[in-house]
Amino acid sequence: MARNMHKFEELTPYEFDREKEKTSIIYVGAGPMEYHEEYNALGIDPCKAYEWCLSAAEITGGIVFPMLPIAPSGAYPCKSKAQLQESMRSVKFGEYTRTPLLYPSVMTSAEVCKALYLELLETFVLEHKFKMCVFFGGHGPAGAMIKNIVVESNPGLIPPEPGTHNCFFGDFKGMKVLAVGSLDFNLAFVQKSYEELKIERIGHGGMWETAANYAINPDYFQPEYMDETKYPQHYGALAEEMFEGCVRPVKSEIRKLTPEFARAFYDLTVKNFAAEVKKRYQSILDAEKADK
Repeated sequence: MARNMHKFEELTPYEFDREKEKTSIIYVGAGPMEYHEEYNALGIDPCKAYEWCLSAAEITGGIVFPMLPIAPSGAYPCKSKAQLQESMRSVKFGEYTRTPLLYPSVMTSAEVCKALYLELLETFVLEHKFKMCVFFGGHGPAGAMIKNIVVESNPGLIPPEPGTHNCFFGDFKGMKVLAVGSLDFNLAFVQKSYEELKIERIGHGGMWETAANYAINPDYFQPEYMDETKYPQHYGALAEEMFEGCVRPVKSEIRKLTPEFARAFYDLTVKNFAAEVKKRYQSILDAEKADK
C-alpha cells in the first residue's frame, strides 16, 4: 500500500528531513474520545482534526503528527483531575437536558493536557527546528487550550472570548504557532446552511459535526442507532423536534444530513484552512528574506 508522504509515522528519517526542508510545518490534530450521541463514532474530534490536517498538508506541504487522542474537558482553563473525577461521579444516564460528557468518553485533566501540549511544542521547535506548528483542536476545550497557550506566549494578544471562533497566530520560543478550532474556517457556511434548513442551534454532535464524521468515512455515522425501540440509549432517546431548554441535537436535525452537505462542508473547511496556513507560512518566509 502506498505511503502518505505527509504522515510523520510513515516517513523514513531521510524523507522526514527532505519534507521539512521543502515546507517546515508540523501539523497536530487533537481531541478526545467523546460521546457525540448514539449515531457517531467516538473518535470524531481527533479524527476530524487529523483528517483536515492531512488534507491541508496535501495543499501546503508539511508533516502531520499522528492523531493525538488527548484533550481536556470544560471551559478554559479546563477541568482539573479532581473536577474530572467529580464529573464521573455525577454522570446521570437518561438525563436529556444535560450535555453528556463522560462514558464512554475519555477526557484528560487540564494539568496533563497543558503539560503535554507545551512539551510537544517545545520538541518541535527546540529539537526538530520547525518554523511553524499548526495545532488543530478538533474539540472545543482543546482548541481553547492551544489558543490560550499562544496568547500566554505573546504579550499583547487578547485571549479568545468563550464561544468565539477565530484562529490565533503567535510566537513560541522562536517557532510560529497557528492555533485553530473546528468552526474557525466554516462557521458562516454552517450558519447559512442551518438557517436554510431551519435548524435552530449549532450544537455538540449536531448535523455539522456529524457531517465531518460522515465525510471522513460514511460508516462512522450510524443513524439507525437513534431508534430507542431497538437500541439502548446511554443518555435518553433524542427528541424529534427542538424544544425550549434542549441542549442536544434532535432527530429531525440529523435526518437533514446529506452526503452533498458533508462533502461541501469538509472541502470548504480544508480550502479555507489551507489558505490560512499558506498565508501565515509565507509571512514567515517573507520575514526571513527581509532579515537577510
